[in-house]
Amino acid sequence: MGELLSLCMLAALLGPGGAISCYNCTSSEGYNCTMDQATCPGTVNSCITIACVEEHGDEDKEKPVYEKKCNLDDRLCNQFYGLTAGAYRLRWNSTCCRADRCNLPEITLQPSSGVPNGLQCPSCFARGSDVCVPSEVLNCTGLQTQCIQFAATAGPGFEGLRVAFMGCATHSLCVVGAVALFAPQRQAVLKTNMCSAGGAARGGAAPPWPRGAAPLGAAPL
Repeated sequence: MGELLSLCMLAALLGPGGAISCYNCTSSEGYNCTMDQATCPGTVNSCITIACVEEHGDEDKEKPVYEKKCNLDDRLCNQFYGLTAGAYRLRWNSTCCRADRCNLPEITLQPSSGVPNGLQCPSCFARGSDVCVPSEVLNCTGLQTQCIQFAATAGPGFEGLRVAFMGCATHSLCVVGAVALFAPQRQAVLKTNMCSAGGAARGGAAPPWPRGAAPLGAAPL
């Protein structure tokens, strides 16, 4: 995944305090990672298990990353997020539970779909920048039924938090997932977070941004 900042590693953030205990491990070599435990911050009352695949460029071999840890953001619970933007592809599944060391069961990553759903979206992806210019039009597939445009930036010293993309996304990613996954730090400032179910007609040229796009918020996080 090269220079990509792993979203899988940012999915559940920890704060001060103490509460329930959760299994705490990360593995790219299979689900059965070391069963270390962590005592969660006092404000945390759930454990999260995550399965995530990120691909960039011409990678064609899936290698899921599995995580178990304390969960601070309930927006990430029991979700499936999917994104295709430029050469970047993401599939992300999670489950949450509310008891000591309850995040033991295996989680299954939802399979990708190659079946076109009729939507077309402008597409690009940029890490380390808050601007990307679409250079192609994607035929969206499966549950990726929204065109998304997203950009977040950050102040000096946090340049790595900058990201911008346009492409096909699941509705769940549009609603809150893009913010929770791509701009979780307080230093990040959301510039653009827009989605639309109306892309270019099949066989037609995509506009710079789909007509009818609705902003989903633009404020410091």
